[in-house]
Amino acid sequence: MSTNLAPNIGLTRKINIFCLLTAIAIILVLPFKKQIWYDETISILCAHGISHATPAQLANTTTLTSDTLNALNPPGNGFTATVYDNANSYLYNITLHYWAILFGNTLSAYMLLSNLCAIITLLAFFTLCRQFFGDSPFTAIAILLLLTDNNFTGMSHEVRAYAMGIMFVTLAAVPLCRYLFAEEKPRYLLLTSLFSVAAILAHFLTAYIILVFVAALLIIKWRNLFTPRKVLYIILPLSALALFFALAYHGLQIMSRQNHDIQQRLSSVPFSLGEVLLRSVRFTEINFKIVFPAFAGSLLVIIASLILLKALYIYGYIAARSRTERQKLIILAALGISSTIFLALLSIKAHHYTSLYNRYYSFCVPFCSLATAYILYLIFKNVNCSSTAYGGLLSVIVMPSIMLCILFNRPTKPTQAYNHPEVAQAVINYHAALPPELKRIIPTLTVPAWNEALLVHCFLPARTSLQYIRDTTAPNFTIATPGATPITIPVIRHD
Repeated sequence: MSTNLAPNIGLTRKINIFCLLTAIAIILVLPFKKQIWYDETISILCAHGISHATPAQLANTTTLTSDTLNALNPPGNGFTATVYDNANSYLYNITLHYWAILFGNTLSAYMLLSNLCAIITLLAFFTLCRQFFGDSPFTAIAILLLLTDNNFTGMSHEVRAYAMGIMFVTLAAVPLCRYLFAEEKPRYLLLTSLFSVAAILAHFLTAYIILVFVAALLIIKWRNLFTPRKVLYIILPLSALALFFALAYHGLQIMSRQNHDIQQRLSSVPFSLGEVLLRSVRFTEINFKIVFPAFAGSLLVIIASLILLKALYIYGYIAARSRTERQKLIILAALGISSTIFLALLSIKAHHYTSLYNRYYSFCVPFCSLATAYILYLIFKNVNCSSTAYGGLLSVIVMPSIMLCILFNRPTKPTQAYNHPEVAQAVINYHAALPPELKRIIPTLTVPAWNEALLVHCFLPARTSLQYIRDTTAPNFTIATPGATPITIPVIRHD
């Protein structure tokens, strides 16, 4: 006897929509963001057309004006700066460029773009859940599992491309699953291809998700896939991607050199295949919401969690009553573990652990959350168990995930890595407090190096007039206007 998952369709639909709206509100309202860090400064600089090479290009200059730095900010320079970085995240950087023009050069405005990407992800995820669960309450459970994932909430408040990458792979999954399990319409292939290309242009590591999309298409629909129209719809977006890689080839070479430099720098650090396996398994368990290793990372806990995860998957596979249900489960599981396999191989190839940073697993998070919810859905729908067993199973997965999210996002006072946003605000306040006769004079900001001026500039309003003076003997920022008392602010920079 199976469980009735939706005794009142209208009620469960309202609950699901309520959970979706609550998740959106949490993304917008809760203060997840605390401080910026090095990678975020790179995104902000690239969006303003400023690359690693810019300070060197200004080496023979001792004074600059805001107008000179504003001239670095046409859209074409965003491409150049991205290429000089390593060619990754171009779509995000150019979007952030126009976003800043519309909403201003503040940390909250920059972060709002990632908030918006997370909200679109939630909307796409809700649509995807309805393809798997209909109007059952497991849509709400899946949203809860995604919302309590610290990678998802964390990336939705970072000025980096991860939230955009998550958004595009989730958007791509919606028409893909529609094509695989509902209607074989060519337009779904076109949408999947467009969103997949956008995902890679947002962040190269989304490739591990796209590879599973391709494999699913080839395995499930290979008989009807290669018609002229469908092939055209796939190739057209891919041609744009090929053009980008051709134009950005220099950046790919820079990425290769960066990876080689990291490998050389870490060559003396002990490396173990066992450690790669241990870290990979731990991340996989947490991504699939068996989060006990996040509280205690001992070998025993990791092994026990792996056994629980395998048992859960096997039980879900057995509970599946149709070929379609099994195919859906296999695809979701493959999407979830794609990051584990891909990043572990990168780590082994590079012979260091930097490929195993938790944020690199972000793109599989929606599919891990959906996979776990889908397993629970199959068990509840098709297996006759007591209410106690059902409640216990939900508690083992949902409650620890909520606790981990609360602990991860508890209020703290983080170490400040950069104070450049505060310096920019101090410049604005300093000029606003000047008497009217001095406000006509352009203030100066003395900096010890041009990279400090470039970053402060990225947090000033677009029409701010400021003269920058480089003084390599001065360790601090100094804001001054003739006839007014200068202000000195220490430089805080932890790259």
